[in-house]
Amino acid sequence: MRSILFVPICILVLAADAAALPKTLTAAQLVDVCSSSTVSDASGKGDHLGWQRMSEADTHEWRTSFLAYNGGTVDAIGWRRGEGERDGSLSFWIATGPNAHKACMYSVGDPTGLLDDLTARLGTPNTLDKKDFGATASWKQGSMEGYYSQTGQSAIVSISYKN
Repeated sequence: MRSILFVPICILVLAADAAALPKTLTAAQLVDVCSSSTVSDASGKGDHLGWQRMSEADTHEWRTSFLAYNGGTVDAIGWRRGEGERDGSLSFWIATGPNAHKACMYSVGDPTGLLDDLTARLGTPNTLDKKDFGATASWKQGSMEGYYSQTGQSAIVSISYKN
């Protein structure tokens, strides 16, 4: 009798853990947030994902380093999919100054299908290099530059638009 009761409880616990994290981004969602014209616009799109918004404290170190590098201003927002580093994060910013641009960065711990999804959304990459341990790809379309880099089971995607 104990075994019969134990199995459903384990299934419920595992299902609750899997349901605790919002879904990873699709390429369409990523491009939608990244193509936002303002941080306010990106904020609405990003909040719709159900991810936890990063606090000012979470972005302070990055913002300080970026300002020192860029020499202008930066307006930024970010989200985390979960508490773990491999759960995923998404940042969007608009920078002014010598290197004025808008950009976003997405990191994910399980990039299964992401490169194919990006290729379906952005077209054939201008460069593509697949190895046993990972892959890199880049796209250039007008003022948009996109980069994908995967090593093992982690990937980073950056999309930027030059002013």
